[in-house]
Amino acid sequence: MIAKVKELLQKINFVETDMELHKQILFSLPSENKTEMEMVVNKIADQKKQISDLRDKIKEIDEEEYNKIIAIEQAADKFRQISKDKKFVQVNTLNEDRQCFITLNDGTRLDCLVAAKEENGNWTVLTIEGKTKEYPGSLIQ
Repeated sequence: MIAKVKELLQKINFVETDMELHKQILFSLPSENKTEMEMVVNKIADQKKQISDLRDKIKEIDEEEYNKIIAIEQAADKFRQISKDKKFVQVNTLNEDRQCFITLNDGTRLDCLVAAKEENGNWTVLTIEGKTKEYPGSLIQ
């Protein structure tokens, strides 16, 4: 990954974190504080614009990397939707565990960003390529 893209991704992460804090502030404000609420809403809107601008810069620098990022974000959204109706008993993530994979019965190793095992033994996986996949437990070692 190009150093400039990595730097932009870090900036996006910082802005997103700050935006989440402002959302919490907004929800904690008493409803009669209209002026303060308006200021916080405007700050959140500005932060969304900053994120959009930073994403555009990434696209200008490295469109392939930009497309990977978008694919992973879309797969993560799909993973969240699928996960709403499931009860996971085990969740492995690349961020926390430094390695994340499942091994199919045929010996194929599938590297992933997130692998979650359900109570019934089935797996839901978010792959490094940005795809969300579901596997019956009978296919996993």
